[in-house]
Amino acid sequence: MGVPIRLLLVEDSEDDAQLLLRELKRGGYEPAHERVATEASLAAALDRQNWDLVIGDHSMPGFSGIAALVLVRGRGLDVPFICVSGTITEDMAVAAMKAGASDWVSKGQLKRLLPAVDRELREAKGRATLRATEASYGTLVEHAPVGIYRSNPDGKFLAVNSALVRLLGYESADEVLGVNMSRDVYADPAERQRLLDRDTYTDREYDEVEATWKRKDGRLLTVQLSVRAVRNGSGKVEYYETFVRDVTEQRRLQTQLVQSQKMEAVGRLAGGIAHDFNNLLTVITTSCDLLLEDLTASDPKREDVQQVRQAADGAAALTRQLLAFSRQQVLAPQIVNLGDVVYGVEKMLRRVIGEDVDLVTVLGPDVGAVKADVGQIEQVLMNLAVNARDAMPTGGKLTIETANVEHDPDYAREQEAAAVSRFVMLAVSDTGTGMDEATKARIFEPFFTTKELGKGTGLGLATVYGIVRQSGGFIWVYSEPGLGTTFKIYLPQVDEGAVAAAAGAKTAPGTSHRGTETVLLVEDAAAVRSVIHEALVRQGYAVLDAPNGGEALRVAESHAGPIHLLLTDVVMPGLSGRQLSDQLTRIRPETRVLYTSGYTDDAVVRHGVLESGIAYLQKPFTVEGLARKVREVLDV
Repeated sequence: MGVPIRLLLVEDSEDDAQLLLRELKRGGYEPAHERVATEASLAAALDRQNWDLVIGDHSMPGFSGIAALVLVRGRGLDVPFICVSGTITEDMAVAAMKAGASDWVSKGQLKRLLPAVDRELREAKGRATLRATEASYGTLVEHAPVGIYRSNPDGKFLAVNSALVRLLGYESADEVLGVNMSRDVYADPAERQRLLDRDTYTDREYDEVEATWKRKDGRLLTVQLSVRAVRNGSGKVEYYETFVRDVTEQRRLQTQLVQSQKMEAVGRLAGGIAHDFNNLLTVITTSCDLLLEDLTASDPKREDVQQVRQAADGAAALTRQLLAFSRQQVLAPQIVNLGDVVYGVEKMLRRVIGEDVDLVTVLGPDVGAVKADVGQIEQVLMNLAVNARDAMPTGGKLTIETANVEHDPDYAREQEAAAVSRFVMLAVSDTGTGMDEATKARIFEPFFTTKELGKGTGLGLATVYGIVRQSGGFIWVYSEPGLGTTFKIYLPQVDEGAVAAAAGAKTAPGTSHRGTETVLLVEDAAAVRSVIHEALVRQGYAVLDAPNGGEALRVAESHAGPIHLLLTDVVMPGLSGRQLSDQLTRIRPETRVLYTSGYTDDAVVRHGVLESGIAYLQKPFTVEGLARKVREVLDV
């Protein structure tokens, strides 16, 4: 069985055609052929199917082999075309070869036909394989999920794939081919030149570098480039082949992780010392309050006690700052209007920033409500105002604005905020010295400060960051040297139903915090237990106390009268406050419970305290705050 081929014979003589067929069969081929002798029949045959080989007679009445050759090549067909003729001259053969013939053979020397056919069919098969391979690689490159391009040293794209077009935000590859890399792609043209000047690229290995690019719309991208240089014989770069990956999101997440790790590290430190430190502060502040009750207004010792009390308040504020920026502060969120909060602290802000700074408030008329800790929002405003004042040493303008804004929930999620669309914006802008990019990148780091020694702790903006994050929001900062700074804080809006419910739940505050009920006080720190005992007795309460949960149960069992309130520390040796509460309320179900702790939010949650409806008092507290909370729990 011979090798099958599809043969198209352009021949007016049937006898000559049979002669050619016999020669091909003698060479091991089995041709399935068709003979045509006119231009129309040739065109019809080409339309009908694909052919492996065309053999055309050079000279025919009314139709020549050259005309047939022009028709075949005019269709772009890469099919071997061998001219045969009994009268062909050398000049005619040269003309045929120039017109695209694969070879020519004289009818008087058909022994040359088989070698020519073998060669041309073999080469045609090789070209077909190459085209298929190139098409396959072309498809692979075009559909690759990463950007692929070729560029010359002058910054001109020579070839690009679809992924690169999408990455840069252009409409087509032709549009990208028309841009200049230094001017239109690199955010800083000098960065591309620095990468080229490294000259570490080889033609065998890809060098990994990172760069900042910009899209057509101006948005910046962080890209990872894998670059290979193709050089000429003299070692000069002809072009670069590059793979591009968009790592913007990856780098953003890495930056967030580093920031979170820094905050977590200091947060662990703050949380570790918070319990003991807050216990000490509780003793100091409560003792000072009790002393101040006993001292007359003219007593010379009163000022000394007030100084101690003021210093203790400062220490408590510093602890709250540490816990707030690390997002471990225990919040007391309520539904509020940010305009009301701004209005409430406006007078204080004016005193803080001084007369040479003009304070302007632009409060939106229909701004939605948010759920936040009012004290902490006030702290955010105070910290930002103090920073703004320090940035305007010769005076300036401080503007505070509120407005409703909308963000895509996916964008909010990227900022680690609540994935909602409606936010309330609180913007604080100054006309001060501004910041460069290097400073702006570090402003939320704990203990980072640009102020001189003794002028700042480096916790102000870190505290702002922690408070906003813990409240489900995010911060956007814009600043340029000499042009001032704007902080925009976005907090999630709450729905109207929650606002109405909160309004209906408000009650008039009581006029007295005194009482006559019996309180079981459980506190493992003796000094703290002593001052709380004294404070409650002065408010009129009967107080039973115990150093731990086991002793508290024994006191409760031996006490004949009612126990109206259990006031217990959360974390104690043996029984925890929650375990004590569970056991005591089983035998005394009428007893109310108020928890207190110097630990952080995280520690209290682990001990099962911070649940809806559970009363909690954060150490350190004042005598007034203690009395008010006790009365609040008893009056429910």
